[in-house]
Amino acid sequence: MKDLAWLEKHLRPLLQWGERCATVRPTVYNEFGPWTCLKLIALKYHIQIYTTIMNKQLPALPWKAIDYVDILAGSGLDRIRDTGSLVSGSTIVACEGPRYRKFDHILAIENNPEYAMALAKRLGLFRPRETYEVIGYDAANHEDTIERFLAQHNAHYLAFVDYEGLGGFPWSNMERLLRHRGDLFITFIPSVGRVWSRDWQGDREKIAKLVGDDVASRARTHDDLYTGYLENIRRIRPNSLDIRIQSGGSYYYALIFCAGQKRVPGWFDALNSLKSKIETFDGTDVREALDRIEGRQGTFSKQATKRP
Repeated sequence: MKDLAWLEKHLRPLLQWGERCATVRPTVYNEFGPWTCLKLIALKYHIQIYTTIMNKQLPALPWKAIDYVDILAGSGLDRIRDTGSLVSGSTIVACEGPRYRKFDHILAIENNPEYAMALAKRLGLFRPRETYEVIGYDAANHEDTIERFLAQHNAHYLAFVDYEGLGGFPWSNMERLLRHRGDLFITFIPSVGRVWSRDWQGDREKIAKLVGDDVASRARTHDDLYTGYLENIRRIRPNSLDIRIQSGGSYYYALIFCAGQKRVPGWFDALNSLKSKIETFDGTDVREALDRIEGRQGTFSKQATKRP
């Protein structure tokens, strides 16, 4: 059963933070379908778990800080195509999502100069200047920068790698990041399915760079590509799960979560519960929820709460 009240509860902060972000360079934003909010809700949910646990455990661990790394970060403000709603991007979710302890430092990498400049200004609304850095260059060239950033602070980390096109952060960089202690969220290259049906041979080299030559050479279908990619992640991070983000039509992509621990962490059940919850929704549910919250249709009814 779809818990639409839960969905609305988690959308409201994204809208509130988005409204604040829109006070800075309001014409600069990323534009996505409504299902992108499900990805942001999942990120916010885990940020709360991660920062709450690390707040208690960090004094007994070998690290001195917790850092957030946003790779392919965007502008900090997302416009939802179907509704015109403005919601906060992932880096802003990392600023405001924690309940008890905020991240000590934030590193965001975004190769679009206009987006990077807007994101830097928006981060200034939420954090002291010395606690964040925005790099306006291609993330593919900055794995060394990420490693230096974490080493400088002696930090455990949570990272988000939010692929959109076929570029940005190759498998060689991803493999290095996976070997550092921390948690990751990864969107499995949402455009791969479209590329496969359009011109797989023409784009094979680009895809091989993103998923690894071994996976690309063995794949005979789009599902093979995903399965092989997830298997390679699990060789390094055995405690990984994937969440299906559904548009409401035929389009979908996977959000992969990779825990830093070699053993199953005690809080992993909470991620499985999140997976079960998120996978009941799709982009249509999000669009309708945004319409209700922002007053574009009648209020949320008892009948709506019971829709399967």
